[in-house]
Amino acid sequence: MFPFPRSHPLNVIIYSNLFELHKNFSLLNLEISSMIRTLTVYRVTRIYLVKGRDERLIKLLKKITYYSLKPPYLKKYVKLDNDLSKAGLLQPVNVPYHVVSDIPVEGEIRKSEMNDLGLKGCKSFYEYSLIIDSEDCKSIQYAGIFYEGPIIEVIDEKRVSEFDNLIMASRSGVSPLSEMRLLRSLYQRKGITLLVGPPEGGIKRKFPSILSFNFLEKQGVSNVRSMEALFASLTILNSIIN
Repeated sequence: MFPFPRSHPLNVIIYSNLFELHKNFSLLNLEISSMIRTLTVYRVTRIYLVKGRDERLIKLLKKITYYSLKPPYLKKYVKLDNDLSKAGLLQPVNVPYHVVSDIPVEGEIRKSEMNDLGLKGCKSFYEYSLIIDSEDCKSIQYAGIFYEGPIIEVIDEKRVSEFDNLIMASRSGVSPLSEMRLLRSLYQRKGITLLVGPPEGGIKRKFPSILSFNFLEKQGVSNVRSMEALFASLTILNSIIN
């Protein structure tokens, strides 16, 4: 069964300089790809990307995310340039419209672009189509009701404190396991936006009033990277709110 979007939003806020440590372009692509794949596993609703000094990096993050979330048979409609020169390294994401057959299969739901369903001899004039006849490759319009991956949005740091459903991943926070009822209640009322600080640290000093949780032992020290803290936090948070 394909997953639906979450009933309440689960968002993450990360800093774009999380990726500035990578001087190797191939490793940078692999890191971004790994993040996107993980966020889709947990059905993250939105990625809020806090602006940094490197505007080109932000553009790259958005472009790779957009390309990764395109169904494989529609990637050909994305113009490849230097930013996507390592697109072959990107991991597949396991979301609806990506996991499809090479031949028409009745009951399969596909996303189309330029009337292209990704099947030879098959066309559709709708964004989403349901295959109803595999022999003649006939399809009907269908609703796009399934989860397709997170939306990425760039924000200024000053906007962070404006979220009314914000929690922070911090080593100085309380154990999330001791506050499961609070986290579930917050999620059911407003959804949750998870803030993970930049590599240089100091996020707690910037936003001292935000609820903070220690999702990972030694979080924030030199041998635990921000991306690892993000993945660990989502794993625990997902198990609690589900």
